[in-house]
Amino acid sequence: MDLSPLIDSIVTLLGNNLLISIALAILLIIMLFRKPKLFFMIFFITLFLGAVLYMIFSVSSTAVSEEKHLINESMKDLAKK
Repeated sequence: MDLSPLIDSIVTLLGNNLLISIALAILLIIMLFRKPKLFFMIFFITLFLGAVLYMIFSVSSTAVSEEKHLINESMKDLAKK
């Protein structure tokens, strides 16, 4: 699993819905100036959750590749018998 398709779909969604993107940007700028504590709290929570999601994707892709390697190895052993 990789984060690239997820990021690409988000960028495509925001690119196709320009008004929603502008509204979100304005909302974030207003939050930054009016309630910076809330803005940074949301920013760091989002950053933390993104890091956790990246780690989960990284571990799962490693596990999937290891599983495929073990299956191929066992198939080779069965073919030898």
